[in-house]
Amino acid sequence: MENYTFEEFEQILNDGYQIYFTYMKNRYLLFKTAENCYTKKLISVRSKKSTCKNVNGYEKIFKRDL
Repeated sequence: MENYTFEEFEQILNDGYQIYFTYMKNRYLLFKTAENCYTKKLISVRSKKSTCKNVNGYEKIFKRDL
């Protein structure tokens, strides 16, 4: 995984890219919605079950794939 400065991270979002990231075992999507406005969406929640049948133990939040 690459390390980015805040300025590089901001430039990536300003260029129209979306960023997926994992924090505290939950998966998020970050994207720019307006000038100086960014939105974070929860994509999947890490299951606490040890016998989870989902891929990598993640449970999808949305019905459509992003």
